[in-house]
Order: sequence, then structure tokens, then C-alpha cells
Amino acid sequence: MVRPKILIKRTADGVDFRLPTYESPYHTGLRLSAAISQSIKIDVGERLRVPVGFSVGIPLGYSGLVVSWPALAAEHGMVVSDAPHVINPADRAPLFVLLHNISSAQFVLRRGDIIAQLLLVETPQISWQEITAGQETAGAETPTEALFLDEGTAVANSKPIHSPMESTRRVKRSIRERYKKSDASE
Repeated sequence: MVRPKILIKRTADGVDFRLPTYESPYHTGLRLSAAISQSIKIDVGERLRVPVGFSVGIPLGYSGLVVSWPALAAEHGMVVSDAPHVINPADRAPLFVLLHNISSAQFVLRRGDIIAQLLLVETPQISWQEITAGQETAGAETPTEALFLDEGTAVANSKPIHSPMESTRRVKRSIRERYKKSDASE
């Protein structure tokens, strides 16, 4: 597998700071740490923009996703407020993590604490292929193409769903009914 090269530039608060690393070869998220000069208290319910000490240049065809660090979320109730935060190829500003204290206790953040993780994902640009009524199942090559519902069926299926199994049953029932209608019209 070819590893994409990501341009990275340290900011003033990250001059002597470590660059993001993977926890191990088996992890996909790069650890992001707080590049703050002194400890900060984050009160219950408070949100805080925390610098990570660098800016990045993501190549075309990729995006960065900033998500919560599981241990910090589970142990201290500190989560990335806008997760997943998307970093686009055009973004070159210094990175910040918007931390949110959803716990019932104040949290003290220190320089170097791991606060989030950065995932690099392929994000191809798409092209639309518009279809009209009657084309939904005609020549469907994949199950996804056969899932379009007319507005009446969509409204009927928008009732509250009580379980994932019920949702699956409704979708399968709708597809079966749709195919019965198309078979009867032929």
C-alpha cells in the first residue's frame, strides 16, 4: 500500500512539539495532542478550541477527519464537539480541536495530552447520474440502484422504527413489493 505524503507545518505553539503519531501499526488514527503553553481547566459543559501545533496540506482525493480520542471520552467525558471535523485539501490554517466537556466534573488539560485522532480517508469527487420515475429498477445492476422509493412509499415507511431488525424487514418488504409490481407490469 502506498502511503500518501501529507505536508505538515509546525505553528508557533508547536515548534518544539511532537508530530502526530500512530499508536501502533494496527491503528488508523494519528494521535493529536494539546499544544498549549499552560494547563487549562475546562468546566462542565464548556467547549474549548485547543491548538495541536501544526497545519497540514491534505492531497486531492483525501480528507482528514478529526474524531474523539476514545480513552479521553470514556474516562473523562471529553469529546470532539464537531466530530467528525472535516479537513479539506484546500484547508491550510492551523488545526484546532473543539473539545467539549460532557462529563459531570471539571477537566484539567495539560500540554501534550492526547485529545483527538486524525483519520485520513479517500474522498473521491463524484458525478451525478440523474434518473426519472420508472428508471429506478429498470436495469438495476446493484442492490443500491433498486432501493429508490416513490414519495408515497417513502412517507409510508417513515413511521418510527423500533429496532434495526424492523427497519431491515421494512426495506426488504418494500423491495419485494416493488419487484412484484414491475414483474406484473411486464
